[in-house]
Amino acid sequence: MNYFLRTLSFLTPILLAGESLNDAFIHGKASGDIRAFWYDGERELRTDRTALTVGGILSYQTAPMYGIQANASFFSSNGMLPLTHMPESGQTSNLKSDGSSINVLGEAALSYTYEDTLIKYGRQRLNTPLTNDYYNRMLPNSFEALTIENRTVADLVLKGAYITKWKYKDTDRFISATENFGFHRDIMMLGGVMKKGGYTHEMYDYYIPDVMNALYFQSDIPKLLSENHPFNISGAVQYLQENGVGNQLIGLSSTYLIGTRLGFHYADWSLTALYTQIGRQSLAGTGGRYAKMGWGGFITYTDFQIDGETENAGALAYGGVLTRHFDSTLEASLKYLRINQSDAKQSDPSSLTDNPRPDSDEYNVDATYQPDKTMRLRCRLSYIDYDPMSTDLYKNRAYDEFNTRIIADYFF
Repeated sequence: MNYFLRTLSFLTPILLAGESLNDAFIHGKASGDIRAFWYDGERELRTDRTALTVGGILSYQTAPMYGIQANASFFSSNGMLPLTHMPESGQTSNLKSDGSSINVLGEAALSYTYEDTLIKYGRQRLNTPLTNDYYNRMLPNSFEALTIENRTVADLVLKGAYITKWKYKDTDRFISATENFGFHRDIMMLGGVMKKGGYTHEMYDYYIPDVMNALYFQSDIPKLLSENHPFNISGAVQYLQENGVGNQLIGLSSTYLIGTRLGFHYADWSLTALYTQIGRQSLAGTGGRYAKMGWGGFITYTDFQIDGETENAGALAYGGVLTRHFDSTLEASLKYLRINQSDAKQSDPSSLTDNPRPDSDEYNVDATYQPDKTMRLRCRLSYIDYDPMSTDLYKNRAYDEFNTRIIADYFF
């Protein structure tokens, strides 16, 4: 709350007092996402995880006044005893690592819009490849940052950000992007998104002094053929290059990501092929690093796996997704993924990966039911079959996991 009051104090000398300020609050908008999340993981050789959590996000945004707006969001996630049994609760990211509730002012920011430019300062959720809200569990990531967007050029959005702190989704603390390594560095980002002719092209560059420079590119083709064809093809490619810079305080030297996605669509059906390849180190700044340097969600096209291993050092992943849209309210998918990993690279401290992982096959059944804009129900059943002969750590020992997730949302 002290942070929010300090942020609002910045607004005082800028805004005019009286009815205009009152109108900004009176005509503001409240919104929310009330969420319940059931998580159950039955794991051989490791601790089972079970949790029922409830909470969500309550938000308020003022009406614009002289181009200025203020917004705030309260995040809350609470375990429901005795249905929550999670000695490793941090791994599910629904609660704190000790299993306690999360209650935090996740957003508190001021924004100013002038013609084609938007400037925002304060706590906010971001949407870029390495810095994003990672909203796949109970609560999202959020950041303390100064961001800017410009739309002067047709079909092009230019983006910039200076990020000083971030809050991982399973905590209420805002810390430096590198604090868990024992030092403080900020993130500087420049990027652009071009949408033209049905295609989308994105490019971003992230720089952290004495840590790394990361260049990311992505290109999407949603429909290769014209609308008149009952059959269509879609595709996408992505590339990330990370290099250590300066004093290389975390030992990052160089790694890369190559990913492709190819889809075939007919009527209510689609079949998508996926491929990912990672270089000699695991990716930094993504979900694969979790709380150490995981400022965003997994960016690989093969990101639906249970343990997020397609971003590990030397990982090669491929698979497919078969999807059926039954009507405008119901969608279901069958998913398969194979991950081949290098035991030697995972065991090498320079890989930035904590422990070796065996190769695996994963099978998922996903369904989403959304009868209207206010209600949504999602369910995932996952089975991951690890190959015990592919790594010395688990050789000749069974190592499988069955995972169930049910997420219910009410939006207002």
